[in-house]
Order: sequence, then structure tokens, then C-alpha cells
Amino acid sequence: MNTYKASMDTLTKVLSIGVTVILLLSGFIPFLSTNEFHFRELIHPSSVYVIPFALIIILILTYGFSPKGYGVQDRQLVIYRPFQNKFYATDDMLHVTLVDRKELKNSLRVFGVGGLFGYFGLFRNSRYGTMIWYATRRDQFVVIERSNGRTIVLTPDDPNSFVQEINQTIQR
Repeated sequence: MNTYKASMDTLTKVLSIGVTVILLLSGFIPFLSTNEFHFRELIHPSSVYVIPFALIIILILTYGFSPKGYGVQDRQLVIYRPFQNKFYATDDMLHVTLVDRKELKNSLRVFGVGGLFGYFGLFRNSRYGTMIWYATRRDQFVVIERSNGRTIVLTPDDPNSFVQEINQTIQR
């Protein structure tokens, strides 16, 4: 079994670092305010304290479900994520191809993340319909068309080897 790393492109890195810094700083603003802070306020917090911590929780969850790599094991495609790996059977895969970024350029995010630690969730475009993205960059797309109509989009660092391995697994 080979694993394929999913590195972030420059824009994704800049977005991730920028948003992370803003959200983490927002969590400390209530403590740095000119008003005197009392720890009893943590027992009955106002929205000034709850909202920044909620944003930090969202940040943690977004990171936890972001793709970090891909692999093929036991006739399954594995999407490696910090919290919980995602598995897809290779038996229902019809076509695995490299796709130019022009073919996915006008994809719209339906429900998911568009730049913070990657691009993942549900996306849609006119050619492929609804797709599930586990991408970390905006180039080197691998599109996996499945028999159930749910297309998967990935961005491994070595897309040629990845496509070759998946295609060998499908042909068995």
C-alpha cells in the first residue's frame, strides 16, 4: 500500500494561517479588554466570551476533517484526516482520471470548506454534477467517477502514480 501526501498550495497555506491567527486572537480579546476580568464570568459567560471560543471550536473541527493524504488498502480508497479517516470501496469506481483545473474552475461550493486547510465537502459543476472534494490545492486534480454518481475529487502530490495505482486496483 502506498500513501500519497496532500500538500497545500500557497493560497491555502496563507488562508489557513491568516484565519487561524485571527480566530485564535479573537479568543483572547475578551481577556485583554479594558474591563476587569473575573473568573466567575466563565461560569455565566456573556456572548463576548462564548462567540470567540465557538469560532475556535469551528477551527479545530475544520482542521480535524481536512485531508492530509490518500492511500489504497484492501480494495478501498482511504482519505487520511486527523479526526477520522474516510473509506470508499474501489469496486464502484468507474473512471479515475487526471483533470485540468479548467474543467473544475466554475465549481460551486454547496456545503463545505473553501480554503481553510483545504477544499473539502460538497461542490457542484455542470460537467460532473455534485462532487465530494478532498482537495488541498487548486491544481493536479484527480477525478474518480463512481457507479452511484457521486464523483470524488482529490489532489495528491504525485497524481500520476496515484491514478496508476487506483486504476490497477480497479482492474483486478
